[in-house]
Amino acid sequence: MRLHRMSSCGLVMLLALSCSGTPEGTISIVTGEETDVFTRAPAAVTLVTEKIATDGTRTEIARAELPVDTVKLGDQQRTDVGALAIAGLDATGATVVRGETLFVQWGALQDATLEVFVQRTGELARMPRGPAAFDPTAATMIAGRYVLAANGTATMIYDLLALKPLASSPVLPRPAKSLASVGTAVLVIDDEGATTFDLSDGSSYTLEPPTGGTFREIAGGSRVEAPDGTQYIVGATRLTGGPTARVFVIDPEGKGSFAGLTAPREGACATFVEGRGLVVIGGDQAAAGAEVLAPGASLATPLPFPADPVKGCGATTLDPGHVAVAGGSAESAPVRVLDLACTTGCAPAAWPDTVPLVRAEALTIAADAAFILGDDASGATHAYRASATGTREIPLRVPRRGARLLPTATGAFTVIGGAAGIEQYLD
Repeated sequence: MRLHRMSSCGLVMLLALSCSGTPEGTISIVTGEETDVFTRAPAAVTLVTEKIATDGTRTEIARAELPVDTVKLGDQQRTDVGALAIAGLDATGATVVRGETLFVQWGALQDATLEVFVQRTGELARMPRGPAAFDPTAATMIAGRYVLAANGTATMIYDLLALKPLASSPVLPRPAKSLASVGTAVLVIDDEGATTFDLSDGSSYTLEPPTGGTFREIAGGSRVEAPDGTQYIVGATRLTGGPTARVFVIDPEGKGSFAGLTAPREGACATFVEGRGLVVIGGDQAAAGAEVLAPGASLATPLPFPADPVKGCGATTLDPGHVAVAGGSAESAPVRVLDLACTTGCAPAAWPDTVPLVRAEALTIAADAAFILGDDASGATHAYRASATGTREIPLRVPRRGARLLPTATGAFTVIGGAAGIEQYLD
């Protein structure tokens, strides 16, 4: 596969970057399909630019009053790697516009253009040059840079650095019911087996299942990633295909093994909790309401919560001791929070308001807030920001059905599928 570099378009303003005496590169701030990002009340009046080091350290390198056409970012060492963060502040100093790039080597910007996509905070926004309509059955991130969506063997890849889809997308070696990735290699799983497919050169080979399970038992399960890079394909999260207790574990080096839950489940939801392991919730009327698969363990341990028959829920980790569970009920239900430190008589605590989604995905915004995406009973996709103080719907920019949710390396959340384009949320 050939990866493409793009040229600049849709400029809002230009930033000039000098790489220690080399010719200047260009950094352009773009707003995608949204037209009033800086001017809508409360308007942004100050533009702040920060450099982000690989250790996460932020350094302010420019501040200018808007409107402005050009901002000098100064000299940067060509060999250094970093990212740029842009913030638009209103008259009170509050951040109302925000955007951030992936990490790049500054020298690569010589005589080139790097775009920074910025958007209003607390909203969804349409990203530049969004893909054509695509209905993914599975989606994953590749190398922290590419959004890969698959429908059967067909794919769509959107480049979060170049801010556009790749000109051509590969055909997968088998229909994708579940996806995982290690580097540029994708693991494609269906009922008949699994194949690794290298996006960089198109090579592939069939993966034999390790002892202890079959790929049929996990096909259709969602992927959960641990902070150390370990990935879990959780068969119990699939909505169809029958209950299963099987979990496929991929270590950071790409080696796979099978583990098991204490009970077969269907339509459960799962998240990883650092210091505890993979937590799986719901999907069975009789088993414990949740269980945890510790890192390196081959069998999960039930948690002391009552049986939870919910199917189609989304789960996300709020902090090392709490997991939020959203949606998955035929009727509207509030977001529920499981206290993992509870030992007896445990019951989830409910947040205010309801989330009327029969299929849901969730990602963490903060220790007391989550972003939730999913479908209602009619199949229409909705997004919500839920917290301990209340829940509000985040309007999608275009109506969607069956859209998917993925986190990015910049802390944003992307929404793809069910309509043309790709949308991003920043809190």
